[in-house]
Formats: sequence, C-alpha cells, structure tokens
Amino acid sequence: MCGIVGIVTTGKDMAADLVVGIQRLEYRGYDSSGVALLNGSGLVVTKDVGGPSELVRRETFAGLHGTTGIAHTRWATHGGVTQKNAHPHLSCNGEVAIVHNGVLANYRELRTALEGRGHKFKSETDSEVFAHLIEEKLKKGVAPREAVRLSALEVEGTYAFAVVMATHPDRLFALRKESPLVVGFGAERTVIASDPLALADSCPDVLYLDDGELVEVTSGGATAWKVATGAPVARERRKLEGDFEVPERGAYPHFMLKEMAEASLAVRAALHSDPDAVTRGAQKLLSAKRVFFTGMGTAFHMAIFGHQLVAQYARRFCPAVTADELPSCVFHEPGDLVLGVSQSGETYDTLRALRGAKAAGGSTLAVVNVAGSSMARECDQSLLQGAGPEIAVLATKSALSQAVVVARLALEAGRLSGHLDAARHASLLTELNALPVLMDEWRARIEKECQEAAARFLGLEKWFFLGRGLFASIAQEGALKFKEVTYRHAEGMAAGFLKHGTISLIDGEMGTVIFVPPASTGDLRAMTLYALEEVRSRGGPLLAIGALSPGERAHVDACITTPGKGELSDAFLQIVAGQYLAYYTARALGRDIDRPRALAKSVTVP
Repeated sequence: MCGIVGIVTTGKDMAADLVVGIQRLEYRGYDSSGVALLNGSGLVVTKDVGGPSELVRRETFAGLHGTTGIAHTRWATHGGVTQKNAHPHLSCNGEVAIVHNGVLANYRELRTALEGRGHKFKSETDSEVFAHLIEEKLKKGVAPREAVRLSALEVEGTYAFAVVMATHPDRLFALRKESPLVVGFGAERTVIASDPLALADSCPDVLYLDDGELVEVTSGGATAWKVATGAPVARERRKLEGDFEVPERGAYPHFMLKEMAEASLAVRAALHSDPDAVTRGAQKLLSAKRVFFTGMGTAFHMAIFGHQLVAQYARRFCPAVTADELPSCVFHEPGDLVLGVSQSGETYDTLRALRGAKAAGGSTLAVVNVAGSSMARECDQSLLQGAGPEIAVLATKSALSQAVVVARLALEAGRLSGHLDAARHASLLTELNALPVLMDEWRARIEKECQEAAARFLGLEKWFFLGRGLFASIAQEGALKFKEVTYRHAEGMAAGFLKHGTISLIDGEMGTVIFVPPASTGDLRAMTLYALEEVRSRGGPLLAIGALSPGERAHVDACITTPGKGELSDAFLQIVAGQYLAYYTARALGRDIDRPRALAKSVTVP
C-alpha cells in the first residue's frame, strides 16, 4: 500500500520522471499524492487529494523542476484523505521532507514528546513524526545519515522511508523495515522505489534493501548501512528480474477488462514455468511433517484451491489458514512447511507468517508473481507465476495463474506419492494444459452471459455465493471480486453451510450465485443442486454458473454456461465467470473499476 519513488540525477531536471514514477505505482494507493523537489529555490513540496494521474490532469504538478526529489501516492491509514495529510511531510523549519509507507506504532508518544519540545505538526498522520525527529538531530549537529539512522531507532512499527534535505540537495536517504524498497541504477541517475515497476525502462541494475537497512543515494550510486549499528552493508547489484514493462490499456475501457482478456496468456505462462521447480516443491510438500497453505484475499482463496487439490490428488491434508491468523493458531515445529501465495510477494501478513515459520525451524515455499520480491528472496523456494504486471487493483489473471501453479503442484504431489496412477495423472495434465485454448473458446460466451446477468440482477443489493468442494473456494473468490468492485454485499460460503442458519436470510431480495460442478463429480454436483432447490423453494433469485441440463435450467432465473468437460477445467472457467460478473455489475453501477474505493493492490501494512 502506498507508492514511493525517489530520484537523484547528475544535475538534469527529473520532475516529470518523478511524477511518471508515481503514476506507475498509482494502483498501490490513490487517495492523495505529492512530490518534494530540490532545486535552486530550495525544497519545494506540492501535494493534494487525488491520485497522481488526477493531479496531472489538474496540472497540479505543472511547472515543477528539480534534480533530486521524492514522491508518494497514498492509501490512508492515519488521518483522513485531506491535503494536509498527503505526503510528503515537512519538518518545522521546512528543510527536511519525508515520505512513508507503513504504520508507526508509537507515533502518539513521539508526537506528544515532540510537541512538548516546541514542534508544530501540520497533519494527523503517524508519518510526520519522522521529519521532526530528523530535524532535532540535525540541529544538534548530527550528520545527515546518522540523523536519519538515529531517528529510525526511535520509531516502532513498519516502514519504508525516503528522506531529502534542503542542506544536501545532491542526495536522498531511504530505509526499510517490513515494507519493500529497491534501488535502481540508470544512466546519470539513481532511483529508489517501493515497487520495481517504477524502475521500468530506466534501471537495468538494482539493489534490494533488506529489513533494517538504510541507503544513502547519490547520482553516482548508493551505499547501504545497518540501521541498528551503523555498520556498512556489502551487497552486489543484480539485474532486474521479471517483466516490468509498463502496460498500456489500449482500446480497453479498463485495465481489469484487459487483464481478464489476457488470462489465457497468464495461464499459458504458468503452465510453462520451470517443471523442475514444481517437482522440488512437491517433494518438499510430501516430505514435510505438517503443511499449511496461507495467503490473504484472492491469494488465500487460491491457497484453499490448492489445499483442496492436494487433498484430492495426493491424499495429503494441508489446511489453508489466513496469514493474519496463522501465527496465533499454529505453533510451528521443525519439519513444518508453510506455502504462501501472494501476487506481489510483499503482502505484510503473508510475509509475517512465512518468517514466523522459518524462525521456528520450518521451511517455506512461495507462489509469487514478482521475481525480486521479498517473498521470492526470503523463502526457501519460490514458484513463479509469470503473469506479468497487473495494474487493476482486483486480481484476475494473477489469480488464474496462481491456481495453475497450485494445481501443477498438487498433480505432481499426486504422481510422486502414487495416489495418482499414470493414466489418471496424464489425463488431468492434458486437461490442465488444454486450458488456454478452452478459455479462449469460451470467453466470449461467458462474457456475454455475465453481462446479461449483471443487467438482469442489477437491483439486488445482497448476495450469497455458494459452492461445494473445490467450487467452495471459487464461490468465496467470486464473492470477494463482487463486493470489492460493486460495493454490494456478497458472502461466499460452502453450499452445505447455507442451511445451518444463514438460509433464514433467503427471500426475494437476497440473490444467490451457485457454482455447479460438472456431472463427473457425482455426489458433489447432486448436493450442490440440493442447495439450489433450497434457495428456490424460498423464493430467492438464482443465478447458476456451470453446465446445466435444460431441466435444471428451468429451476434458475439465469445461467452462465461453462462446458462441463472436467472438474479441473470447469473450475478455472467458473473463476473467469465470477470475474466477468463482478466487472459488468460494477460497470453498470458506474463504479471506479480499476481503483475501487479504500482498496490498494498490495497490502504491506499490518
């Protein structure tokens, strides 16, 4: 959450590049944004409510110049969405500017103490205290880098900070604790960013900061230091890994629609990722004493998807627990394996769960989309999705590529364990490998039927999303997509749970989306259809997703059709259907589809 970019040049104006950098990170926060620039006039701060692109349209950043600067796009945690709470924040004397990602746990105590010493605060944020702490130390004659370091020792919580000073216009300082930062090295400039996407096309070489490190950046390079001790850190630069080409929306009205159209490409990439890595991952899974799948949001639903498939194909129970709860309910032992799923590889709760497992002697495995992310670097092994950059806040193509990776892992575990014989394994692998073509064949029909369903049910403001077995995770994911972007209540659950209390809510105003597995699933399909009848008998509007016979269609108000050729392939196409249903409902309601209110792409705060 929130985006940080900082640039130091050899003397060339970089204001426009700084603004472009935070525009590339706008999907990480768009409540407000701002820049702090150093030029011949000293330190100039320009900020306001609205994302970077909106401020560019309003010409808020027009006419700015500078050779060193920092910029920020905000997702609010402390203080309302106002101009004064937008970053950057200044010290009392206006000579120190900071931007911050994260949450400072002890900011109230620090603020009270600083105010007692005469400091005047202009914002309601936790972040502003850092500028005042640095100012105090500079006034006492402490050198700039040491002032930043000593100030960091006083704050508690999570952070990525970037700092510039009017007295040192040729450098900036950046530091991190549980919030990502990367330094990029380009021609006549050095760049820091909270996401490598901001470095695209300009910085082929990078240096990733680890927790507890501070870097002093000049146009000629960067030097890293330990925050705790001030000792220098020796680390080699590395090539920027992964696809960080900045996507264009093209003819599509929204990035979400474009990324859904690219889903088959993401699935194909995930199918062709390193097979040896999948085998190693399956071996880890089978040899571990206990295995826990974890993640947050969409990634957690794909973790449940993996948990279901591993149970089915490898006969191994690997419970899925949300990453925020895993540390409090699982006491790790040596021999445990935690498999974390995360698109960004920077999700705070998932990183915390993985780090906790390692600290207790367990091992870690990550399914992740960003090669140089914290998760990819810290985990014992990572399985890369290869979905490419995803700009819309809602995860679509990345969710499907995660599902492919966990499915490949489950199939390989089934083969290695002997629970899948050669013929069954080959059949399922063929079904999985056929997905990109099948998705392309069915996408137009699914999209059209989702658009029709969205128009038909637009007046309904409350929804249940139901499924059983593998399709329960798809129902939960469909409900999440729906509420994220439509702002309408949607509750996903296992269909069998409906009759244990929540069925009392079924009436003519409560819609139900039911994900129907194909005929090959036998009793699972039959029990799903029982739930359908239970809703119908109480007068609830019904939308089915799946392959229904003409007789079954007569029992629902509308149907989004999938081929029903196999459980695995139909599961993927029903994920696609849930995404299109959410998209077209939100579009009909006039929602901000790529940037839903209160959401950000990567949740890097507690």
